[in-house]
Amino acid sequence: MIISKKFKLSLVMVWSIFILTLFSTHLRAADPVKDLKFGTTFSYSSFDPADDFSGWFSVEIGLIETLARLDDQMSPVPWLAESIENVDASTWKVTLRDKITFHNGQPVTAQAVKASLERVIGLLDRAKEGLMIDSIAIEGRALTIKTTEPHPTFINALCDPFSAIVFTGEISDLMVYGTGPFKIDTFRPNGNANMIRYDQYWGGPAKLDRFTYVYIADVGTLTMAMQSGELDATLNVPGPSRHLFVNNPNYDINSVPSSRVMFLYYNYKNPFLADKNVRRAVNLALDKKTFCEVLLNGSCLPAPALFPGYLPYSGDKVKSEAYNLEAAKAALEAAGYQVGPNGIRQKDGKNLTLTIYTYTSRVELPILAEAIQAQLTEIGIEAKLDIMESVEDRLRTGDFDIVIYSLVTTPLGDPFTMLDNLIKSNGVYNYGKYNDPQSDQQIAQMAGEFDLSKRANLAISVQQKALDDNAFGFIGHLSRTQITKKRVIDLPNHPSDIYGVTNKTDLKN
Repeated sequence: MIISKKFKLSLVMVWSIFILTLFSTHLRAADPVKDLKFGTTFSYSSFDPADDFSGWFSVEIGLIETLARLDDQMSPVPWLAESIENVDASTWKVTLRDKITFHNGQPVTAQAVKASLERVIGLLDRAKEGLMIDSIAIEGRALTIKTTEPHPTFINALCDPFSAIVFTGEISDLMVYGTGPFKIDTFRPNGNANMIRYDQYWGGPAKLDRFTYVYIADVGTLTMAMQSGELDATLNVPGPSRHLFVNNPNYDINSVPSSRVMFLYYNYKNPFLADKNVRRAVNLALDKKTFCEVLLNGSCLPAPALFPGYLPYSGDKVKSEAYNLEAAKAALEAAGYQVGPNGIRQKDGKNLTLTIYTYTSRVELPILAEAIQAQLTEIGIEAKLDIMESVEDRLRTGDFDIVIYSLVTTPLGDPFTMLDNLIKSNGVYNYGKYNDPQSDQQIAQMAGEFDLSKRANLAISVQQKALDDNAFGFIGHLSRTQITKKRVIDLPNHPSDIYGVTNKTDLKN
C-alpha cells in the first residue's frame, strides 16, 4: 500500500490537533476552581425575599435582582427594567429588558414579574406598605402599575430587596429561582450558602465559578479565619481588630461612608424613660466622638441625627446637644432624682435603674454597651447589661428599657421610608412608641411630595423634633469597611448595605 506525502501530512496535522485538544482540555481541567469565600457573622434561614429581611441576603449573594437598583450616588436607576417612567402621580410604566431568564430557564415575562410583585405584597406587610400597588396591567414587555395613592418614591421602593423578581411557580425558603449571576448549589439554614455560576446570566457569565457565604458566629473566630487565609473577604472585622490588616501586603481595606446608624431605643412605657429629662440625661452622657474615634477605632462618624451628615437633610441642618456630663446630672436633678447613699440616684424611694439590651451579630454594639453603662453610672444611673443573640422578640413585645440597635437609614436613597417606619407613631420600627402628631402630619405630607427640596425640608423638621424630644439616642454612623485578600478583584463595597458579589467579581490565580 502506497501512502502519499499529502496523506501523511494530513495525518500529522490531525494527530497534532488531537494532541493539542487533549492538552488544552487537561489544562482547563487543572485550572483551580474560582470560589470566593465571604465570611460573615450574619445567618439566614431563607432565600425568599417575602420572608422578613431574607431578600437582603439573597441580593448580596447574587441570587436575586430587582427592577431598579441604586447607583454609587444612591440614585435609583433601571436594572431588570429597561426603563421606568412616572406617568402621573399614581401611575408608573415599567418596561422589561428582553431575554432575561430565571435560574430554571424560564423567561422573565411581564406576567412573571406581575406574579412576583403580587406575591410579595400579599405575604409581607413591609412590601405592601412600601410599594402601595393597587393594580398591574400588562402589554407586551411593559407593566403599567397603579399605586393606591401618589407615590413619589415608587422607583426607590423597586430597589428594595423585597421587590426582587423571583419565579413564583416553584419557591420555598430553601429554593428560589432568581435572575442573578449565581444560583443555589447547597444551603444550610442559619449556616453556609454555596452558590454556583449561572451561565445564562443576562449580564454575561460570572468570572467566579462559585461564591460561598461562610457563617461564623464569633467575630474573633471570623477575624482569625481572615488572617489565616481561610476567607477571601469580609465586612465584619470589628474596628479594634482592623489594625491586623492595615499595611499588610496580603490584604486590601476599603471603606465607604454608610447610613447605618447605631442608636438607642427608649421605651416610653418605662416610667423613668417617659420623663424627657431622663432621656435627655442619657443622651448628654453619650460621648459620641470618643466612641467613634477611640473605642471603635475610627470605624464610624458621630451621628448628628438619624441620617449621616453628608446627606442634604442632616449635618449642620439639625441641632443636638453635645456630650456634657454636668448638664446630664443637672437634668436628672431637675427631674427630682437625687444621689442616694450607694451613688445611684433615687426618686420617691426608687433607684433609677435601667437595663440596656443589645445583640452580638453587630460586633460594635456590645462594645458600646459597656462604655454607655460606665458613663450612665457616672451620672448616677444604675445600668444593667443584657447582651443577647437577638433582641427582636423584646422589641416586638415592648419588654425592654433601652435597646442599642443598628439600622440602615437610607437603604433606598430617600429619607421617607425610615421616617415613616421609625418615627411615625404607628411605624413598624417604632418599638419605643414615640408619638408626635406634628411629625406624623409632616411624614404624611412627605408621602405625596414630589419636590426633592420640600422633601428634604420636611425630613429636617421631623428629625429636629425627635432631637428636641430626645426620642432616641443617636450615636454614630458606621463606615462600611471591607477587607479582602489582594487576589480579590471587583467586589463592590456599596454605601447602601444591599449589594455584594457581581458577575465581574474575580480571583487572581
